[in-house]
Amino acid sequence: MNNISLFKYITGNSKIHVMSSKYKIAYFLLSLIIIVALNDLLSISLFSLLTLYLMYKTKIEFRQYFYNVLVLSPLHLFIIAIIVALTFNLYTGLLVLYKLIMATISFLILTFTTSLSEIAWGFECLFKKLKDIKFPVSKTALNIALSIKFFSTMFDQVKTIRKSMAYRGVPYNKKYHKTIKNMIIPVISLSLKLSRRMVAAMKLRFYGYSYNRTNYRGNKVTKFDKVIIFCEFVIIYLSIWLGWYR
Repeated sequence: MNNISLFKYITGNSKIHVMSSKYKIAYFLLSLIIIVALNDLLSISLFSLLTLYLMYKTKIEFRQYFYNVLVLSPLHLFIIAIIVALTFNLYTGLLVLYKLIMATISFLILTFTTSLSEIAWGFECLFKKLKDIKFPVSKTALNIALSIKFFSTMFDQVKTIRKSMAYRGVPYNKKYHKTIKNMIIPVISLSLKLSRRMVAAMKLRFYGYSYNRTNYRGNKVTKFDKVIIFCEFVIIYLSIWLGWYR
């Protein structure tokens, strides 16, 4: 668990790291559309290859993705068990499991290579037209970034509390569920306290008070960004045409 960074930014200088944050968010949202539409072998293969290529381009070890998916596997298996019990169809369960894993990996590509400030800025730029109808884009983008931070903070607190309990001689091979139960309240309370501190820090910096916010990084759009988005649109077209209309 000490080597796992759940939804946490990992410093790097890969092509995905320097990719425009709004294009990375667009990639993630388009990936969700693809995952919902996937229903044929060709589209599944193409999307899997594109995802593996992007994972390789992040220059982050594949075991980081594997560990994060493994941490969330109880949730995935719980959802699959419900689906199989309701549909009595193993193929449907396996397809949904594949979709959940790919959605998790797509989200990991975004969070591993994009800082929270860049995620907030990217959402704000991508949906800035909503400001014309008085939609609170800045606050919504900040809430999304803080939600991601909250999950990673909770996971970090779990590791810290586990170490503290281990130093005090708390056994894990006996009464494991009782030990986990005793960890829940401290993890949530410490995570909420850290989140409140971050919100207070953002307020002190007057986040969201200006209509047009500046950004430290240039976020230049490159050909690589456009090619990735183009490939996503091609897979969306194939998924809908082959899987549903054909």
